Amino acid sequence: MTPQPFKLLRLPTLALRIVLQFFNPIELFELSQCSKRAFSIIPLSGSKKFNLRINERSTISVNGHYFGTYNNSPLSENNLHGTRTFMESTVKAYLHSKHELVSFWDNRNVGLKAVFFHLSKVFDCAIEYARFTDKIPAAIYMSIIDLITSRQSEIKDLTIWGDGLTDEHVTEIFDNLKVTDHLEMNYQYSVPRPIPFNTKSIVIWNSSWITMEHLKSMNKCTVIQLYRSTITDHDMTSLLRDWRSGQFSNLQYLLIKSSFLSKTFTAFGLPSLTGDQSHKKTVLGIEREIYRGVDVRRNDGTAANVRFNDKEGVLQILVL
Repeated sequence: MTPQPFKLLRLPTLALRIVLQFFNPIELFELSQCSKRAFSIIPLSGSKKFNLRINERSTISVNGHYFGTYNNSPLSENNLHGTRTFMESTVKAYLHSKHELVSFWDNRNVGLKAVFFHLSKVFDCAIEYARFTDKIPAAIYMSIIDLITSRQSEIKDLTIWGDGLTDEHVTEIFDNLKVTDHLEMNYQYSVPRPIPFNTKSIVIWNSSWITMEHLKSMNKCTVIQLYRSTITDHDMTSLLRDWRSGQFSNLQYLLIKSSFLSKTFTAFGLPSLTGDQSHKKTVLGIEREIYRGVDVRRNDGTAANVRFNDKEGVLQILVL
């Protein structure tokens, strides 16, 4: 007897809901490609509870299943599994594994936007991360941000980095989107503006525009990392005095790199902030480490290790 095809779409809604819950995001996406009717039943899988992330290197993940975007190349012609449609674009694709589908584009940035928009439409779920390790055109970056802010007011993890971003763009982001867990900025404001730094962790790669007022607004952060800072000895002394008195009570790890700190900088009445104490500690899932620091205590008795590297102009604090 010839096996008959299983007519999935003819199942009663309750049965269909149960079956679809066994599909992973790649399988659900593949199903959605079949027809408008197939696309319309994806929510029965419970996809609204999924989590969508833009990860580093132009990869989008949904519940640990990956949708990669790559530039077209002669090599991509050798490993193809047909085409897939994202929004209005039909492109070549390769099913790398049951956990990863790769699509090939003439312009990878255009592909990232199309795949992101399409998956957001298919799964209609929360967007947790928007991380970028490559600078993308401001128009594409802001269109991604606009989609996120049209769907939600908060995001866990955000990188601000786009080619051609303006102060107005970045201010608009902060006005419309609260970052709760981790903020990474590769953007330098031309004119410093007040910003709500209310995330647990913050990394700013060019922080020359960060003022002491900005730093004070980070007093609820757990991790602060500022590179290419313009903080002076006077500023740092004030910051460390505030920290020791009990401000920045959530702070577990601080790193500030500034070429404006003198090589003889020290604090707490100590002759030097370089010693023989080294410590490691996992903070927010990442191991932080200080070599050859000095142990100090805040006024409330909390112990910490502090080091100033005069060659690099780097001051670190690790609360123990």
